[in-house]
Amino acid sequence: MDVLGLPRLTMHLRAMRVFMAVSRHGSTVRASQAIHLSQPAVARAIIELEKACGLALFTRAARGMAATSVGASLAMRVETVFAHLDRGAQEAIAAVPAEARRPAAAGRFSAVVAPAGLRALYAIAAAGSESAAAAMLGVTQPAIHAALQGLEQSLGARLFYRLASGTRLTPAGEALLRRVKLSMAEIRAIESDIAAWQGKVRGRIVLGVLPLSVSFFLPLGIEALISRHPDIEVRIVDGTYESLVQQLSNADVDAIVGALRDDAPAQEIRQFPLFDDDLVVVAREGHPCLRHPSLTLEALLRWEWVMPLSGTPAERVLEQVFRAEGLDLPTPRLRASSPALTLAFVLQTGRLALASRADVGASHHAGQLRIAPVALPSSRRRIGIATRSIGELSQGLSLLLQACQAAAPAGIRPPPSS
Repeated sequence: MDVLGLPRLTMHLRAMRVFMAVSRHGSTVRASQAIHLSQPAVARAIIELEKACGLALFTRAARGMAATSVGASLAMRVETVFAHLDRGAQEAIAAVPAEARRPAAAGRFSAVVAPAGLRALYAIAAAGSESAAAAMLGVTQPAIHAALQGLEQSLGARLFYRLASGTRLTPAGEALLRRVKLSMAEIRAIESDIAAWQGKVRGRIVLGVLPLSVSFFLPLGIEALISRHPDIEVRIVDGTYESLVQQLSNADVDAIVGALRDDAPAQEIRQFPLFDDDLVVVAREGHPCLRHPSLTLEALLRWEWVMPLSGTPAERVLEQVFRAEGLDLPTPRLRASSPALTLAFVLQTGRLALASRADVGASHHAGQLRIAPVALPSSRRRIGIATRSIGELSQGLSLLLQACQAAAPAGIRPPPSS
């Protein structure tokens, strides 16, 4: 990857276009006619891509060229790369008022866009000015300016605001950048697949992690993965479901780990369930509520709580179970999203809190925690991994899923209820 984190195969975008044409048409001659390029140029592009991949992508015969098994797999991913670029052009133009659009060959955007233009787009989004982007890439400011102008001309749409304070993306530019990020994620998956075909496993996985029900299996799964495959890098970010879905959609994260959603759009998000978990009320050892005869939700209102953040699924569960009993929620004097900090408050202050049964069992404080014997109907949730629907899982992500599937069942050891 380069300074922007773009995969190295991005520089072979033209060769990938030619590869796609040969895959479709079965020979360099027919491909050259279809894409209006000379047959020797097509042949050179295929050799260039095979050299970059370190693998044979076609078998050659007198009657034409047939994709190898590797080439056929790669062709499906390359199709997805250019589908994202085509959609990016369409969505960028749709974000521009009709009266502001300029004539251009937007339908051919994916066929003509150059790697330099994509790198300039990334750099401007990251750096905020042409001069800073040029310094980041080690090129001149005029080179950046020309690359950005080329992008705008190819789409017939304004992609950037040029202000005294710097260069910012317009809504059209943001729409294009999102799809370019998705295409780059697919090229990274291609590189991961190539490594696997060569008997290596490498790559980078960025995981978005939700607060509850992950601490007891995800560390085990990640540790198993990187112990077996030390060339895989895993990065973890946390956030709310809504923010992580946005990052997944923008290819800023590769997967979300945590509670799955019944309303997740299947055309955008693919969900892999791992196990079911429920939410419980947790208290520290010796808390008065644990000695309360016939403990009820109403009785729990006598004590202070660490409440979930507003609008989260955990808060909605609490609201549902308390409202069903005709009760108000506990007073939200203190809210927290971090499970570790929530349990620390429970242990150190005697507050009650809502927690994942599995997380409580996995906590190193499990001997000091008790689950209050009060039912929370409808708190059961399916825990798993969510990815983008478009495209196949990368080799690294597929191996992580397998590692988490192996880790999840062994990790549930909830502490006893009192």
